[in-house]
Parts: sequence; structure tokens; C-alpha cells
Amino acid sequence: MKTLSKTWLTDPHIDAEYKSYILLDYLQNAQAAFEKLQLFPTLSELIEHYRELLALKDSSDLVRDLFPKQLVSINWKEKQLTYEQLVNDISLMEEIISTLEFSIPRIKEQIEAGKEIYDEAESHIHMNVIGLMPLQTDEGYLLVNTGSEVLAYQYQVTLYEQSNTRYKGLRTAFIQNYPWNLSTTYVSIKHELMKSNSTLPNPATFAFESNKKFPLLECYLPIVRRMLLQQLYGL
Repeated sequence: MKTLSKTWLTDPHIDAEYKSYILLDYLQNAQAAFEKLQLFPTLSELIEHYRELLALKDSSDLVRDLFPKQLVSINWKEKQLTYEQLVNDISLMEEIISTLEFSIPRIKEQIEAGKEIYDEAESHIHMNVIGLMPLQTDEGYLLVNTGSEVLAYQYQVTLYEQSNTRYKGLRTAFIQNYPWNLSTTYVSIKHELMKSNSTLPNPATFAFESNKKFPLLECYLPIVRRMLLQQLYGL
């Protein structure tokens, strides 16, 4: 999947028409990925670009800060550096503002298209709690049923900070796959995992099934992660 540079707005050739071609090409690739049900990482990238562009639109100073600067003096006593903007052309600012006004609604439209596909995919995925739920659920196992096999992952809830705000995330590590047949059950898989990892004697274990085929890494597993966080913390 083609990506869009975080600095694409102020990369060389600051021209609204040229930037619109870059954006439309990126969105066309995003749409093609969505049509194949490959939502991630494209949808996450779109949301990130959208938020950044909104922030830039709200502050012309932020837009100026993206331009290259040149160090002109150093105040050793105050330990301060003074920079000079290398670009002060008002016409360039106008090109950027024009690009922002063109880009924001189109990226938003693509995000909405991705969210519709996400919601539709999520409606086909169902979760089951396997065995008793322990008091400690920050670590455990995910069992992802693809129809022909069950993929076992160990999960761990993580905390990360962004803009002085803490968020919960989910880290997963693939363990192994189990053939899905009449002799295999989620309970038997859980027992095998418990035997192989004594550090989790009574792990929280969740099984996920889907009545529709989805790309594993680009759709199924990311939605499973999100569903589990919602189950555990209502996020």
C-alpha cells in the first residue's frame, strides 16, 4: 500500500495543484485497498493525516513551523537558539491553505468509507470467553479462528502516552496454529497453552470467529484487538 509522507504538505514543489495530484493518487490507492477489505494500516494513517491537517488549518503558526529554518545566533548565557525562516513567501502560505481546504474533506470522506467497511466487518466477528475469567485480564490469549485453523496469540495490554494523555493498547505475539477439526476445542487449546507457559496458570482466553473471510493482518486481527479492548475496558 502506498503511503503518504507526514511532511507531504511542505515537501518540495509547494503547489496546490501538484499536491492535489499526490493526495488523489494516495486516496485512490486507499480506496483500492478498502475494496479488498485491507483496512489497516491505511485507515489508521488516514485518521492521523486528517487530525494533523485539521490542527494545521487551525494554526497558521504550525504551518510555518514546517518550513526549513536556519540557525542565526546562539545565546550561550540564556542557552537559547535563534532561527530564521528560510521561506517567508506569502504565496506559498496561500498554496498550503488551498491544499488544506482541498485535502481535509476528501480525506474525511475516505475515512468514513473505511469506517463503514470496518463496522460491516466487525458485525461478522463474534467473541467467546473460554473458561473462567480471572481477576487479572491485562495478559492472556487470543484464539483467532480462520475456519480451517485456530491461530493462538498471547496478548498484553500496554499503556502509552500522547500529548499528555494515556492510552491503552494491545500487544500481541503469535504462538502457534492449531488445525480446526472435530477433535480440537478452544478449551483443549487453552489447556495446551497453560501447560507450555506456567507464568499464566489461569489466563484470560478469548476466541474469535467470523462467518466471512477477511484478510488476517489487514482486517481480521486489528478488529479482534479493538474488540478485546472494548470487552476489557469499554474503550
